[in-house]
Amino acid sequence: MKTIKLFFTAIAFIVIAQTGMAKANKMGIYLTSEDYVNHKLSYETDGKDGKIRLNEMFGSGNVVVVEHGVRQVLSKKQIFGYRLDNEDYRYYNDVPYRIIDTQGFVIYSSPKLVPAGKGPKSTLFYFFSAKPEAGIKQLTMDNLQEVFSANTKFLYSVASLFKSDSELTAFDPNLKTYKIKYLYEQTLK
Repeated sequence: MKTIKLFFTAIAFIVIAQTGMAKANKMGIYLTSEDYVNHKLSYETDGKDGKIRLNEMFGSGNVVVVEHGVRQVLSKKQIFGYRLDNEDYRYYNDVPYRIIDTQGFVIYSSPKLVPAGKGPKSTLFYFFSAKPEAGIKQLTMDNLQEVFSANTKFLYSVASLFKSDSELTAFDPNLKTYKIKYLYEQTLK
């Protein structure tokens, strides 16, 4: 019975989130990674003249854009991502990843439901890519080693400062940056 309640609670949460996205104040689509880098939004809307539906609820592979009464369906594979209320997201394998930091390399986050005690719990997972157009991998020491194998100074710094994958998202409030980003920048000097 608790599982059924949790299932319907999760569905209600998704419906509310989807409705909130549809009614967002300002939204637009980045068609390519170059558009994202240059801050060039396509199909930009404030919700009055047009509408963008992300269709995240059941994992649809399409985004629906309505401009001046004309409906257009775009495949998530055709677009880089979107901007919603001053937050940027990138699609990778039809999954949206929130872009957190782009200095040096890109860090993303994405919530996932994980089993916990009496039911599933939403947990934030972190990911990265070497460039905006590169493939996204989970932020782990092994994946960093694979992607940045040519930058041994960075990899040695990571190995000496971080003891586990969970520490890779440590933020330095004095520097106002992620510690891993600081290390990466230092190895480029």
